[in-house]
Amino acid sequence: MRSRARRAAAALLAAALWLALPAPVARADDPNPPPPLEGTQRWQKLSPEERQRIHQRWQEFQKLPPERQEELRQKMKQFRSLPKEERARVRQNYEKWQQLTPEKRQEMREKYQRFQQLPPDKKQQVREQWQQQKAKTKPPPADPPKGKSGGH
Repeated sequence: MRSRARRAAAALLAAALWLALPAPVARADDPNPPPPLEGTQRWQKLSPEERQRIHQRWQEFQKLPPERQEELRQKMKQFRSLPKEERARVRQNYEKWQQLTPEKRQEMREKYQRFQQLPPDKKQQVREQWQQQKAKTKPPPADPPKGKSGGH
C-alpha cells in the first residue's frame, strides 16, 4: 500500500495541474490547442487574471514531453478518484505548501527523502510517533449540536 504522504504528494501535484487536462475537442495535431475550459460557462465566470493564469499554465503543460503530460493526466485521474473529503484535504495541504518559504519547502523535501530511505518497520514507527504527537496537539472534538427531541 502506498504511503499516505506519497498519495497526497501525487494528488497534490495533480490538483496543482488540474487545468492541464486536454479538452475533448482538442485535436492531437493542433500545435496550440485551447485550454480545456475555454468556451465553457465556468470559463465565462473567471476573472481576466484567472484566465491569464490558466493560459500560462496550459502553455507550460503543452511544452512538457508527452510522457510527462500522460503522467500528470494519470495523477489527475487518481486525484479525482479520491473521496471529496480527501480532495479537500489535499487542496488545503497544497495551500499550506504554497505559503511556505523556499527554505522551509527544501527542508520538508529533505525530511521526506530521509523518510523514504528508512526500512519499512522504521517508517511505521515514525508514522505511529507522528500520529501520537498529532493526537496530543489536536483539540478535543466539539460536542454534537443538540436537536429537538420528538417526545414532548
